[in-house]
Order: sequence, then structure tokens, then C-alpha cells
Amino acid sequence: MDRPIPAFYACYLLRSTVRHQNLYVGSTPHPVRRLKQHNGIAKGGAVRTSRDTLRPWEMTCLVTGFPSKIAALQFEWAWQNTHQTRHIAPDERITQANTKQKYSPRSGKVRKRAGRPRMSMHDKLANLHILLRAKSFERWPLHVKFFAEDVYKMWHRWTVNMPEVIRQGIEVEMDESMLQQKTTSEEDPLEPVGIHRIDPTYQHMKTTLEKSQKLLVAPNNSCAICRSTLDSAKEIALVCFNKGCNTIFHVGCLSSHFIKGEYGAQDAVVPTHGNCPSCKSDLNWTDLVKDLSLRIRGEKEVAALFKEPKRRKKNAKEEAKSVAVVDDEDMDEPDVLAEESDAEIDLDDVLLQSDYEDIENIQATPSGGDEWKLVDELDEQATPGAVASASSSAKKRKEVIEDSDWDEAEVIE
Repeated sequence: MDRPIPAFYACYLLRSTVRHQNLYVGSTPHPVRRLKQHNGIAKGGAVRTSRDTLRPWEMTCLVTGFPSKIAALQFEWAWQNTHQTRHIAPDERITQANTKQKYSPRSGKVRKRAGRPRMSMHDKLANLHILLRAKSFERWPLHVKFFAEDVYKMWHRWTVNMPEVIRQGIEVEMDESMLQQKTTSEEDPLEPVGIHRIDPTYQHMKTTLEKSQKLLVAPNNSCAICRSTLDSAKEIALVCFNKGCNTIFHVGCLSSHFIKGEYGAQDAVVPTHGNCPSCKSDLNWTDLVKDLSLRIRGEKEVAALFKEPKRRKKNAKEEAKSVAVVDDEDMDEPDVLAEESDAEIDLDDVLLQSDYEDIENIQATPSGGDEWKLVDELDEQATPGAVASASSSAKKRKEVIEDSDWDEAEVIE
């Protein structure tokens, strides 16, 4: 699929505030909207979280930094099925599958199948630690943020004495706004906290995108590393997103520069981060490639980002007031951006269950010498027919909004 890297995509661990032993793992491009769906405030959501006896739910932690939507779905499936995922070696699994038997009265045969084991919060966090150390995900710039202090303390107790450590570069932290809210007696209703502070749009990329577009249209551009001419119309270029730096690079040149400067990454195909050769600022590879994907594959997203705001039309009463007040034109209400409805946004996020089961078979890490495969390889393996089928089904029932959940999603009873 010819689409840019998503602005935001996260895997989350949901917990019932009524019964803490009830857990759910999912993924979403919009955590706030997704949590409202789970709690019945908005239409849609997973069937397994729809019981009123378990609501409200809370998001205890988010795992972000995935290079594509398919990558997030891979991680989600592995986290839900740690008893059988190929990303965890059988001898490293802390949970084993339960064997279930089903008797068929017609044939008289007994069928055996592997059942998902019952897991506690401790098991979920332990499996998350194993997945973050897995070879399949070690080159992804993942970031784990906790929003429940007791869950974060449980994570710390589990990992503090672990002989195996997570590779350097994966950040694990507690959300500061949740701690401040707990220690402050007076709460500001206008100040967002927790997942409400997350911006799931491309708005934070607007300044960087404006800068890269202006630099690449200039004549006689050259790569800051190899010093050769760089034709942005024919070659793929990356731009340093530091405000005071105007250097541009070939993708291959900057990738090699980052890998050489990254300890223990000499055999890697795709880098994770590095320093700009000119301004020496620390650059995240995924952010650089996200800007690139918007420029070459995000025509619709860029158009929506730079769309002129629409002014609200005044009604008759407002027009009468404006005539009576001198210089009232300077007091017009601010512009309002036209937004897509949740139903329109989520049509692209619906996957059929059969296609979701195939996600585990997609290669998690890109191979070959082309660094751009970090963006392309996972997306190209998605099934266009499945997405089209899912979209047509969603149009028939717009009241159902799904991100990546399916009927067999996990909830601990």
C-alpha cells in the first residue's frame, strides 16, 4: 500500500478498574478515542470489553515507536500470544498453551487445540520484557510509557534484578503528568493528563515538513556527507530536522554514517539513531524517514495538514451585533479546522480476522541492503483485497468502529 508512516500507532495494556485481574491487549492510532470505545462512551470497541461489570477500563501502559501499522500489529499479536509466537523461543516462554478438547456429536471425534493460557499482570509485564529483548524488534525505536503507578512499580520490581537487560535506546518511563496529578491537591480541568496529552496527528511534523520542502526545491543541492550533487526530483533525500540546521543527505549516506557511529550495529541494515554531521544534534531515524514518507507518499495527508482553515459563518444575530460594534472584524472567532469523522478515519484501520492471523507470518525485520525498506517492506505485504473487503463491510455498518481488534481478542476472565 502506498501510504506514509502513520503519525502515531501504539500497543496498549488495558485493565479493568473494577476487577484488576481482567486485562486486554490491543493497538490503536488514537488512544483517547479507543479508550472511549472500550468504556462505551463512543460507538465501537471490542466485544470482549463491552461488559458493564468490567467498566470503566484504564490504559496502564503504551508501547510506541513502531515504523508502520503492520509492525504495531505484529507486536500486538506477539504480546497476546506469547505462548505460541515465533518471536519468543520455546525455552524462553514463561507461559505455555493449554490443550482444549472439543467433542463433535456428528462425527464422534474429539478435536484438540491449543488454548490461550490465563495470565496475570505480572505475566503480561514479564512477556513484554521478553519481547523488547527479541531479535525481531531490537532495531525498532520503541518507547514504553506507564500511566498507572502500581503497574510501573511492578515492572521495576521485575526488571531491577533481571540478568537480561533491554538494549540501550528503548525508553521505559512513568508519565509525569499522572504523578503530578496525584501529588497536587488542586487539579486544573483545562490541563490534559495521561493519554489525553498525546497528539495522534501529523501536526508536530508541520514545521519540519515546511522546512524540508523549501530546502529540496532549491537548486544545486548537495549531500553533506558525500558532497555530491543531490537531485531531489530523482533521488531520495533526508533533511536534518534541527531548527538551525539546513543540511540534507542521501538516504544511504546518512544510514551508513549512523550505523558506523552506533555501537554494536555494524551488521545492521537499518539504523535507529545518530548525530547530524553538521550540527551534531541527536536524530531519530524513524522521524527522518517519517518526514520522507510524507513528502513522497503522503499527498493527501500533507494537503490536509496545510489546508486553509474555514471561517465560521455568522448568523443573523451575530451580523446585527457586528454592525453595531465598531472594528468588530478584529474580534471574529478563531478559525476551525475541518476534521474527519471517527468512522471515516477508522475505515482504513479495519482488518479481517483471517488477515490478522496472517500477520505473525510477515517478516518483522527488513532484509536486504535498501534502507528504505524500513518503510516499504511491511506495508507492501498487507493484503489489499482484505482491506478493501473490510472497508466495504465497515461502510455498511458505520456505527461499528474498530482499530485492530477482532472477536477473538484477549480478555482474562
